[in-house]
Amino acid sequence: GYLGQERSVGERSLELLMAPFDQESDEGGVMVVIHDVTEQRRTEELRREFVANVSHELRTPLTNIRSYAETLTDGAGDIPPEMEKNFLGVILNESDRMTHIVQDLLTLSRFDSGKSEIRLAPFAFERAVRDIYNAVLMEAQRHGHTLILDLEESLPDVVGDRDRILQVMMNVVSNSIKYTPDGGRIEITAGRSGDKVWMQVTDNGIGIPEEDRPRIFERFYRVDKARSRESGGTGLGLSIAKEIVDRHEGTIRLVDRSGPGLTVRMELPVGGPSHV
Repeated sequence: GYLGQERSVGERSLELLMAPFDQESDEGGVMVVIHDVTEQRRTEELRREFVANVSHELRTPLTNIRSYAETLTDGAGDIPPEMEKNFLGVILNESDRMTHIVQDLLTLSRFDSGKSEIRLAPFAFERAVRDIYNAVLMEAQRHGHTLILDLEESLPDVVGDRDRILQVMMNVVSNSIKYTPDGGRIEITAGRSGDKVWMQVTDNGIGIPEEDRPRIFERFYRVDKARSRESGGTGLGLSIAKEIVDRHEGTIRLVDRSGPGLTVRMELPVGGPSHV
């Protein structure tokens, strides 16, 4: 038989397996096998946290739907039509939010299981950036934002999954619009650097505190939970964006800079991922 123990040494988790053995002399001994299980424990912890977060995210809209539906049922005939309409609007919005959460979870699940393939084909990077600019222009103007587009000349075609890359671009630009107070300034720039193309989105919005920056690409991580939920966010957008960019062997990160707001930079290899 053997004895098993787990010990924490600094930030590492070590599993110790100890078994006695006899030497030919009178002296016995103990053989110790040490496994570094830090990564496994970290993964288990993230999984537990993820399940708890999913439960919490779904419970919030469910609670709202139930309480508004109960109020409508209990006060049937007595509630003014305008109030009734507002209550039904809340129920619809909350059910929409649940649908978005479930769709995002399915997307992540497909990535995790390797079933979500990226469909690679050449596409015009410049056109893609322009399409995003045009798609969000009205929403930006509705918030009084100044939206600026600045592209380098002669951007090359890139090999990638156009729809997925557009999804990443849309997520980053939408976040800037959402988290910049009305009347802000948002700048979309794009260019080429060696064998990579890049896009940057810079805003003068609420920004992200230093301590939160390393975690913003984690699943369900939110800096301002109340505001994010209010705006319909699922807390999964940036983690999906990172997953897509990783699949393209590119990078997405925050650019260190001073001043208000945020700059997010995405880089992609022009020739697409090398492993596909």
